[in-house]
Amino acid sequence: MTRRELYEKVYDILDKVTPLQSDCGELCGKACCKSPDEDAGMYLFPGEEVMFSEVPSWLKIEPSDFTYGNNKTVLIAICSDKCQRELRPLACRIFPLTPYMNRNGVMDIRIDPRAVPMCPLARQPVSYSLDKDFIDAVSKAFRLLVKDKEILSFISAVSGLIDEQERLLDLFAPGYNRNRGKKQRGAIRRERY
Repeated sequence: MTRRELYEKVYDILDKVTPLQSDCGELCGKACCKSPDEDAGMYLFPGEEVMFSEVPSWLKIEPSDFTYGNNKTVLIAICSDKCQRELRPLACRIFPLTPYMNRNGVMDIRIDPRAVPMCPLARQPVSYSLDKDFIDAVSKAFRLLVKDKEILSFISAVSGLIDEQERLLDLFAPGYNRNRGKKQRGAIRRERY
């Protein structure tokens, strides 16, 4: 399966699901689609750039400072205007979830702590239950994606960023993790991938 076929399949799995059964953007004023930082964006997964061979006018794709594996540069997708929903990158489709690989090589799906500043679903997971179909679709998508060794290497590197974000939250918001409880900051879905 080519990378394009893989991402088309994954995009299709995630096409009709959203974190809530209602528009979660109403909770935050669509904060994940707006940023005061014009260089803020979402990382593309390895090879995902094939889905943007014709880059729409509202999107720019650039190299980021983040690397993984043998110094492979991660690309970042930056929106300059409202996106076409069917063309949004994978990271946007799974937000506020992320794949996470622990030190033992076990991967799970969890709420991304990097989403906490902007997303009520990440900040207050007990108050907002994510839609089960959304969680199932994200899990199904990553069962396909982790078969690719480069994508697995990228997930491992991003997991390091997540660990760093958790440490910062513990440092600057000491009650954050304690108030969320172990279950909320851990896996939403853990499987052997």
